[in-house]
Amino acid sequence: MSRVHIEFQRVQTWLFAAPRLRAMVGANTLLGEVLRIRLPALAREQTSWRLAPASGTYPVAATDDPLSIHDDPAADARGGILSRDGGHFEAAFASGASAFAEAAVTLLRRDLPGLRFRISVDGVAQDATGVDLSTDLPVLAPCEWTGRGLASETITQGDERPAVSLDAARRHKAARRAEDGSARDLASLLTAITSISRLTRPQELKELVGHGYLALIHADGNGVGGGASSDEAERAAFFHRNRVLLRRAVHKAIEAHSPNEGRSPLIPLMLGGDDLLVVCRAELALPFIVTLCDALADLQMDADGFKLTLGVGVVLAKHTIPIHRLHEVAEQLAGSAKRRFRGLQENGAEPPSVIDWAVYNTAWVDDPEEVRRRDWLRGSSADRRVLSQRPIDVLGDGLGTLAGLLRASEELGDAPRSQLRYLAEQLPRGRALSELAFAEMSNEAKGALKRAGVNAAWRHAPDGGAWLTPLLDLVEVVEIARLGRASGAHDTGDHSSHEEVGHG
Repeated sequence: MSRVHIEFQRVQTWLFAAPRLRAMVGANTLLGEVLRIRLPALAREQTSWRLAPASGTYPVAATDDPLSIHDDPAADARGGILSRDGGHFEAAFASGASAFAEAAVTLLRRDLPGLRFRISVDGVAQDATGVDLSTDLPVLAPCEWTGRGLASETITQGDERPAVSLDAARRHKAARRAEDGSARDLASLLTAITSISRLTRPQELKELVGHGYLALIHADGNGVGGGASSDEAERAAFFHRNRVLLRRAVHKAIEAHSPNEGRSPLIPLMLGGDDLLVVCRAELALPFIVTLCDALADLQMDADGFKLTLGVGVVLAKHTIPIHRLHEVAEQLAGSAKRRFRGLQENGAEPPSVIDWAVYNTAWVDDPEEVRRRDWLRGSSADRRVLSQRPIDVLGDGLGTLAGLLRASEELGDAPRSQLRYLAEQLPRGRALSELAFAEMSNEAKGALKRAGVNAAWRHAPDGGAWLTPLLDLVEVVEIARLGRASGAHDTGDHSSHEEVGHG
């Protein structure tokens, strides 16, 4: 018996190749349909190859899975299909594995042009990257959506009729399937059974956010690779459990934050095994993450052993910034969150979901790590000040968690906004100035801060080292809902590109 394994690479880079919301949705639809429908169908043709049933006890469809009819690992394994989720396809063959691999390469290059993939037979890599050299002539018109490929087909989107490449047109048609409920990728299937399926679906990022800001959420499971068993059937059960948990939690979070009418405030772009990509309105992003992680924790309250948690990166910015750059930053922020998770795990702490986020109001987004080192660390070793607590746990009480910051921000809704912003602006300028600004605040502002849990501008770290403050994070959370909406709206972000408090 031989195994053919296909792994898709740099999927999200390919997803954002066309900077239009509809094209992104369509790209994910194409990928999901190829992975879950077309590759299995190709394997089952059994022309010059023969599938082989897998041995072992594979998990059956979960009754509590909102997509149970679309995910039955036991039925797949009986037919020789071992994996078709999470960016991986694997099948067992009694004969003809190499012939199937060649046919799969042809299918992938035709249906997912430009997407990188790696294909192997019994662990031996085949010569296939999924990338073809362009033969487009420079004298011909390029695709109006991507700038790459020939403008070979005219499509209709609203009042526009752009001339696009065949790849862009294919993405556009796939997006239509996502809208009418006929798409078969997991994100579309889940969206179709939620409340947002009854809402107007935005066609462009501008329609999604209106006058507000855009949020791009990148969430990925913590420590999933290390939690799986070496036994094949047990690994299948482990990954099946995790993707069912994530789907259930995402379903609950979408339902909790869907309005009764109007335009959908969020669009799931990708839903994999334990990863999630969502674009939404800025003010929705952080509450959505809290609801998602809270649902995930509730579903595993009585579970033993490995518990699925998320490392989450969120970037909030103007919708005019190239989406591929926003995704790069969101990935960096998710990596920052996952590093904190690993540090807590090494110390024996209960593994939490962790989040890091950044807010920008400039025309470009700089590297968050570089500018944070520059703008969040103040003072000398004897008087070191750290202006933000990020990355932080998603759940929990107090101002050191996202849930706690959101609860505290509700107490500041009616507080004098100008005083809060002025206080946050003094934090980088010195402890004496910020403490003076805190002392001179009105009784109304001090009362709101006290109810929010803030009794002083600074506190010493538990080890007696640096001075810490929750104020920058707290004021930013308050301000997010106002980004881009009101005259004079001010971004009190994470000092990551000179646009935040004291740098705007």
